[in-house]
This record gives sequence, C-alpha cells and structure tokens, in this order.
Amino acid sequence: MQHSRHFDRIAIALSAICLVHCLAVPVLVAVLPVAAIATGEDQHFHGLMLWLVIPTSVAGFGMGYRVHRLAGIVALGAAGVVVLILAAIYGHEVWRPDVEVVVSVCGSLLLGGAHWLNFRAVSRCHLH
Repeated sequence: MQHSRHFDRIAIALSAICLVHCLAVPVLVAVLPVAAIATGEDQHFHGLMLWLVIPTSVAGFGMGYRVHRLAGIVALGAAGVVVLILAAIYGHEVWRPDVEVVVSVCGSLLLGGAHWLNFRAVSRCHLH
C-alpha cells in the first residue's frame, strides 16, 4: 500500500500547515493589523483546510487500515478530524479566540500524530 504512505505524508504536511497557521496568524494579527485585512476571513481558511484534510485523511487511514488493521490509529485520526471540525464550526462564533487556537492546535496534533502512526504501521507491515 504505497499509496497510503503518500496520503499520510500529504496529511502530515496539511496538519503542519494548519498548526503553523493556528500559531502564527494570531501573532501576525496582533503585531500587524494589516495582516488581518490582507489574509481575509480566518473562517475561510479553516473551511478550505477541512476540504483538503478530510478526503486525504479518509483515503490515508482507509488504505492504511487495510494493511495494518489497527483500529486505534483510525480512531485517533477520526478524533483529530472531529476536533478540527468542532473548531471550524464553533471557533469563530462561540469560543474566544484563544480557545479556538488551543482546540485547533490540539486537533492538528491529534491528526498529525495519527497519520504518523499510520505511516509507521504501514511501513512496518511492508518490511515483513
């Protein structure tokens, strides 16, 4: 399942982009108010990322599970996706900005960690 490894790499990169976004944008917005105007609505970024993250994650975990059969890795990835969805839905309307950042970072770390575990599990299965 070489394809699973590619999806995991893409998903790890997307999680890293999300993590950098969640940590860097608040600093940029605090330091340079012009950055907030130039980047547009933060909610659009989260929606776009979900459109990329969800199909990539489903494909990566689906193909990985067919190889390693470790449901815990898939469950961890699903938890990460759910946390990111919650942050995207409630983050801008209900939560304070600092809570939104913490929840988004936690979701990104969960998802990225699950993809890393998926990548490693698939690699181990191919070595045998």
